[in-house]
Amino acid sequence: MASESFIQRRTTKTATLNLTSLMDIFTILVFFLLMNTGESQELAKANFVKLPDSNADGVLHGQLVINVGQEFITIDNEEIVAVADVDRKPGSISKPLAEALQAFAAESGELTEVEQKIGRQVTIMGDQSVPYDLLKAVMTTCSAYGFRDVSLAVNQVAATALTGEGE
Repeated sequence: MASESFIQRRTTKTATLNLTSLMDIFTILVFFLLMNTGESQELAKANFVKLPDSNADGVLHGQLVINVGQEFITIDNEEIVAVADVDRKPGSISKPLAEALQAFAAESGELTEVEQKIGRQVTIMGDQSVPYDLLKAVMTTCSAYGFRDVSLAVNQVAATALTGEGE
């Protein structure tokens, strides 16, 4: 008889979906996606420069763009020095390029606090067939005159295009 006193009752609970918290998550997700889809930056590409390919992610930066072509090194479509006249010995500095960098630095004014630590920004666009010793000579000159935050411009491609996978 003792077992008859313990009657189990079955209760049914219905599952409810809390839409408030779900909507909060989607709202935050939408704002996050809107804030992180910025505009991509592109440099004005010189016709005579064919850039190498890269799959690295990163934002282009820098005010000064140096174009290193097959025949001339230019800044803002102004020929600075002929490639044949650049001394490619280690540690050597190109005087015409140095003068152009000094003129740009004088026009830019005082260094900011960040620029004092890491140097001024410069982006070098070198044709893919330009030898490394020429690029190194340009980078050495830039570094000697306070342009130490150097970026090299490349074409951005998918990683599979570089490795040849998926073909």
